[in-house]
Amino acid sequence: MEMDSNIQNFFRNKNVFLTGGTGFLGKVFIEKLLRCTEVQHIYVLTRPKAGKDVNERFSQIFKEPLFEKLLTVRPNPLKSIKTISGDCTLPNLGISQDDCQELIENIDVVIHSAATVRFNEPLSNATQINIEATIDLMKIAKQMKHLKAFVHVSSAFANCLVLHGEERFYTEHLGITSDELLSVKGILGNEKFDRMELELAGKFPNTYCFTKSVAEEAVLKHSDTLPICIFRPGIILPTCEEPVPGWIDNLYGPMSVLYGSAYGVLRVMYGNPKQPAGLVPVDFCANMMLACAWYTATAVKQIPSKDPPIYNLVPDEKNTLEWGAYKKYVEEHGVQIPLASMIWYPFLIFAKNVYFYRFLTLVYHTLPGYFIDFLLLLMGKPARMTRAYKKIHKQCNLLRYFLNHKFTFDTTNSKMVWKAMTPDDRRLFNFDMVSLNWSNYFYNSLFGLRRFLAKEDPSTIPQAKKLLRRLHVLHCVLHALVFVGLFWLLWSLLKFITLS
Repeated sequence: MEMDSNIQNFFRNKNVFLTGGTGFLGKVFIEKLLRCTEVQHIYVLTRPKAGKDVNERFSQIFKEPLFEKLLTVRPNPLKSIKTISGDCTLPNLGISQDDCQELIENIDVVIHSAATVRFNEPLSNATQINIEATIDLMKIAKQMKHLKAFVHVSSAFANCLVLHGEERFYTEHLGITSDELLSVKGILGNEKFDRMELELAGKFPNTYCFTKSVAEEAVLKHSDTLPICIFRPGIILPTCEEPVPGWIDNLYGPMSVLYGSAYGVLRVMYGNPKQPAGLVPVDFCANMMLACAWYTATAVKQIPSKDPPIYNLVPDEKNTLEWGAYKKYVEEHGVQIPLASMIWYPFLIFAKNVYFYRFLTLVYHTLPGYFIDFLLLLMGKPARMTRAYKKIHKQCNLLRYFLNHKFTFDTTNSKMVWKAMTPDDRRLFNFDMVSLNWSNYFYNSLFGLRRFLAKEDPSTIPQAKKLLRRLHVLHCVLHALVFVGLFWLLWSLLKFITLS
C-alpha cells in the first residue's frame, strides 16, 4: 500500500553510518530502519568482543527477540549490514584508512549514538569516548561527499546544572572548552587527569553528564557547515510499541530500581516522589532520530553563523510523570505479574529526608543482609547479601541527584518536527509523548522485564502469584512482630524509668 511518508522516501536507497549499533538504543534503531524503510546499507561501527569478530557479533545480535518481526520482512537482514571495525576509545575511532575512504564515498546519513553511559566512568575514558570520538567523527563527516544529515545523540540531562532545559547550548556552565579539556588530558596523562575530576567537572554530579555537555560544545565549535543536529532524549526505558512492547536488554538506571524492587531486594530509595521523571521509551527515541535526520536534510538550512538545532524528547507537560506515579504503577502491575524468582514481598519506599533514609536502609537493607548472610554461613554457603547491598546503595547514590531535583524541559523544536510530519509518518515513526498511556507502558515494561531479563515464561505467573501471597503474609507477620517488639521495648524502658 502506498503511503505518504516523507521519512520513508528520504531513506530509500540511502547509506547510513551508525555508531553505538550494538547498544540498547542502537539495536532498536537498526531494527526500525531495516523494517520500515528501504535503506540500502547500514554501516555499523563495531568492535571485536569476547573473542568474536564484528560479523560474528551481529549474527548473534539478530537472534535476539527484538528482531523476530524484522525477520518476517527481511529474512536475511545481514545483507543490509556492513560492519566497520573500530573502537571509540581509539584515535579516529579506530577506523582503517580503507574503511574511512568507503564511508567518505558512500555515506548519506550519520547517526552518532555511541557513548559510555556509566555515571562513574573514569574521566579519561569518558572524555575519550564521549568527546574525542565525536570530534574525530565530525572530521570524517566533513569529507563525506554525499552527507545530508548528521544526528548527534546527547542527553536531556547533559546540562543537568540547569533545571529548565531549553533547546539551546549551555556552554556558559562548563568552565572549560572541549579543546582545552583535551589539551589538559594530553599534558597530564590519564592517571593525573582522572585525579582532577572534581576540579574539572565542577558541580556536575558525574563524568557522564559533564562529558556529554562538553561534547555538545564540541559540536557547536567543530561542526562548521555540517548538516548536523543534536537529539536529547530523557532516561531511556523499554520499548512502548515496536517491535515488541516492553523489550529491554539491560539493567540501566530506573530499570535496575524496578528489577531490584520486583526481586524483593531493593526496598528504600532516597528521593522526592513529587519530582518529575524524565523517562522515554527507546522506540520513540529511534523514531525521533529518524525524523531528525529527515528534517535536518530537507527542512533545515545550515547557516555558518547559526547554531545547530537541538531537539528534546521528554514527557510532555500535558502528560507528565512523577517518580511517585512511577512507583505506583510498578506496585499496581507488580501484583498482577510478579517475578517467580523473588526472594521477598516487593515494595519500595521513597525517603525525602537523608536521616530517615539512613534509618530505613539500616532496617530494610543492612540488618536483613547481615541476617541472611549469617544463615548462609550456617548452611556452609558464602555470604553475599551485605556485599550486594553495598553495590545497590552505590548505584542508588548515582541516581540521587536526578531524583531530588525538579527538571523541566522545552520541546518547541521537537514539536515543530512532529507538526512537519505527514499523518502516515506520525503513525510509522511515532514519538508523541502526549498520547503515551503511562499505566499501559509500565505494565508492558514489567512484563518485558520478566520475559527478557528474568527469563521467566508467562506460564509461571500463577505460581508467582501464590508465592507473592505467601510472602505478603510473612511480610505482614514480620512487621507486626517488629512493631510489637519495639512497643514492648519502649514500654519496658518507660516502666524502668518511672519505677526508678
